[in-house]
Amino acid sequence: MPRLLLLTFGLLTGLSLFSQQKIQSPSEYIKQYGKQHSFHHQVTDYINYIDGQSDMVITKKIGESYQGRPLQLIFVSTRENLNDLENIRLTNLQNTGLSTQKPAAINEKALVWCSFGVHGNEAGTTESVANILYQLVSGVDSRTTEWLKNTVVIIDPSLNPDGYDRYVHFLKNASGNRTHPGVTHREHMEPWPSGRYNHYMFDMNRDWAWQTQKESRERVIAYNQWMPHVHADFHEMGYNSNYYFAPAAEPYHSFMSAFQRDFQVEIGKNHASYFDKKGWLYWTREVFDLLYPSYGDTYPCYSGAIGMTYEQAGNSSSGRAIQLENGDTLTIRDKIDHNTVVALSTIEISSKNAAKLLTNFKTYYTESYQSPKGKYKTYVLKKSPSLSRLATLFDRNGIQYGYALKNTGLSAYHYQSKATKKFDLQEGDMVIQAAQPRSVLLQVLMEEEPILSDSVTYDITAWALPFAYQTDCYAFPVTTKIETIKTLPINAVMQDDKVKAFAYQIPWNDLNGAKVLAAFHKKDYKVRMAVKESSYHGKIIPKGSLMVNVGDNKRKSDFDKEVSGLIQAHGILDYTKHTTGFSDKGGDMGGNFFELIKAPKILTFSGRGISANSCGEIWFYFDQIMDYGISIIDWDQFDRADFSSYNTIILPDGYYSIGEDKFKKLSEWTAKGGRLIVIEGAVQQFTGKKGLTFEVFATDEDKKAAEDKKLKKELMDRLNDFEGLERRSISKGTAGAIVKNVVDDSHPLAYGLGKTYYSLKTSSATFALQKGMWNVVHVPKNYDSYGFIGTGLKKQLEESVSFAVQAHGSGQAIYMVDNPLFRHFWDKGLLLFANAVFLNGSVPENY
Repeated sequence: MPRLLLLTFGLLTGLSLFSQQKIQSPSEYIKQYGKQHSFHHQVTDYINYIDGQSDMVITKKIGESYQGRPLQLIFVSTRENLNDLENIRLTNLQNTGLSTQKPAAINEKALVWCSFGVHGNEAGTTESVANILYQLVSGVDSRTTEWLKNTVVIIDPSLNPDGYDRYVHFLKNASGNRTHPGVTHREHMEPWPSGRYNHYMFDMNRDWAWQTQKESRERVIAYNQWMPHVHADFHEMGYNSNYYFAPAAEPYHSFMSAFQRDFQVEIGKNHASYFDKKGWLYWTREVFDLLYPSYGDTYPCYSGAIGMTYEQAGNSSSGRAIQLENGDTLTIRDKIDHNTVVALSTIEISSKNAAKLLTNFKTYYTESYQSPKGKYKTYVLKKSPSLSRLATLFDRNGIQYGYALKNTGLSAYHYQSKATKKFDLQEGDMVIQAAQPRSVLLQVLMEEEPILSDSVTYDITAWALPFAYQTDCYAFPVTTKIETIKTLPINAVMQDDKVKAFAYQIPWNDLNGAKVLAAFHKKDYKVRMAVKESSYHGKIIPKGSLMVNVGDNKRKSDFDKEVSGLIQAHGILDYTKHTTGFSDKGGDMGGNFFELIKAPKILTFSGRGISANSCGEIWFYFDQIMDYGISIIDWDQFDRADFSSYNTIILPDGYYSIGEDKFKKLSEWTAKGGRLIVIEGAVQQFTGKKGLTFEVFATDEDKKAAEDKKLKKELMDRLNDFEGLERRSISKGTAGAIVKNVVDDSHPLAYGLGKTYYSLKTSSATFALQKGMWNVVHVPKNYDSYGFIGTGLKKQLEESVSFAVQAHGSGQAIYMVDNPLFRHFWDKGLLLFANAVFLNGSVPENY
């Protein structure tokens, strides 16, 4: 009866039933809330509970993590706004020009998006969501109803649920009844690989633009369907730090608008007013810059929003409670309270400035159309095998492009030669106009070298897509009209299905060739590789071409159908069907011009000392890109491992030690025919060794000269001032820059790369051109580079090796000074890595 009376009263007064019910606080709903971290499902349960209790909340599932945990968004606003949510969304997209679908009625509202927990072990962020949601809808803070009248809040509660639960499970298992604020306790010592990363151990805060990971793709799809005006990305940092919020540090990218810069200050001042009242310490403008385009603050900035990073003290080292250097104790509850204040302050200042936000957001996109900011107004990307993957990246980021319809002669700036030159525009070349809604993001991703107002940066300083995809690019300083179509026509080479094939030739100039080779290996097909050029019926067969012939695969009952089907399924259209193994010129298919490729059986390592990112990049490469098996064992199990089942071992980047016994085991295994691939930091473990060796200096004289030079500089620097330490240190390194390398394209490691390779250099390690091995990819004198390289490193890189191959007994070692798999966005590096793994023909006995 009371329930019926309550319902009747709600109907009579026009109020929803929701508003009459008392909403439980997180502390009432979640056991030990604020004292122990909640599992992801507990946070999700509370969100769904609020959704069922309040008419101010709508939740929407936008996908799943790799481990199957839900990815969801929470929309918070007034009931009236939520009932008109689609019109609000379409109105905003209409203002950007990104949608041709018109709203049924114009409804402009400020859109504030808050993201939590992209690093899973920064668990106080996701933990705070329950309290923030409660404060917004429960009525305990009377101000929120007024804010939400002109504002829609979108909350992403856990960007990385797999990493979050990995950390929480660890902490629960390490926790007892009592907290241990002292740092020397296991709850402050999170084990490898930590919850920072997602399932494949990727740092998803670096993946916004590249979207290599499933969670990133699902999130950015939703983000681009809304295009918020403000985006706040919540993080944690070292536990002795104080709270960090906007404004950000220099360098700001030069394309940032004056309003974007100024409003960061307004937001920061609003936060500061609350922190000042509570006596909480904070800081701004010192570290986190706005440059690298794939962060959770910069990507929104390049999409017209006010993008910000917020950093609460904590991370996994803080556990449930940690004693600080000032004597205070930081608890989970402290993190929740700080994040709640900052989140509510962000919503408040956005609501109070809603009209200003909307006006400047529209201006941002109007200017994108009418006066693009960048140096170039039209781009032409020449046809290349990797162009389809670049198109996919543009599609995911809402960047518009077309394909040239006619052949004609033009002149423009050529990226690869750093000069203006004439070129032939061909049908099928990609054409991109800067005058489009995503103009700023386009030009940021395409620019050769960002202008740095400050060389002290937080991440890599160059990422130009024409170099990453090794695709010739021509850029016009003025808008150049070129007739285009939206979709590239499929021009498959016609094959006569009635004629039986003797062999199928597959080009090796793109990652798709490597994928189909992996597919043939899985089906136990025998595949050969052309090691010298030949011709058949007037058609050239370049080095590196794959040959699948019927003679090697006599047991395959449906050879033609299965082989052609596999090739076409991997998007390869320019394959060739040969009816004879007899060549016009060069070698016949049964001779030494075509070597049998062994199917790689691969082992790599995980665990302490191994870079989790590097291990994850290797794992993801085989599991998701190549769909090919790989074994992973913990480094601590090295001595027990039987390597005889493997012909390929990959040593990831990291700071682990390869002791004498381990080195001997690797050396003997390699000499018996193994292929050892050594990546970045692991390369340094091979200096000063016998047999398998990789030296910093070419000669003892060079080493002595370097030591003398170092000593001389140390003597000169004895009276350097303390303040300039940071500036002096960056002169010796690079946060990440592009370096143009010369390639020995006759070597199998370089097949498909061409004569130059643009390598992404992310460390200051340099090694001289090596003696007694193939320096397949090296940095020449007077090399071209893009992005910041310190003056002390720049000269040192000249005539250094980037990728080298050493014959060792019947096997070989491949040394990768640069990591070709870095964040998986360096497309040509993925092919180079495939060469190292899959193109494993015979090994010459002598250099």
